[in-house]
Amino acid sequence: MNVHEAWHERLQSSVTMIAVHAAAAVLVAVLLHRADTVCWSLARGFATAVDAVRARIATAGTLLVGRPPLTQSGLVTLVRAWLERPRIRGAMLADAVVRRGPPQAGFGHVI
Repeated sequence: MNVHEAWHERLQSSVTMIAVHAAAAVLVAVLLHRADTVCWSLARGFATAVDAVRARIATAGTLLVGRPPLTQSGLVTLVRAWLERPRIRGAMLADAVVRRGPPQAGFGHVI
């Protein structure tokens, strides 16, 4: 019996279709529940890691309280000198396109 004959003899039934759709819905629900569980466990692990980093930063902050400030390094001086440079007075292009040769025929012409 081919598919065309089976379709016209109505060997498929609405009960079978409902059962298959219900099984697919249950399968999708189980997979979504597992994915949700994995996502929440990853979020809890990330929160634990962030809390550990916050605790270490807080500990470092309490250890550094009362210490004299660091001396100025050469990098700070270099950055300060770059920020205090004189402003450019003329117009400058951020990007420049250099075209060489004659324009190609047929390109860029709107009629």
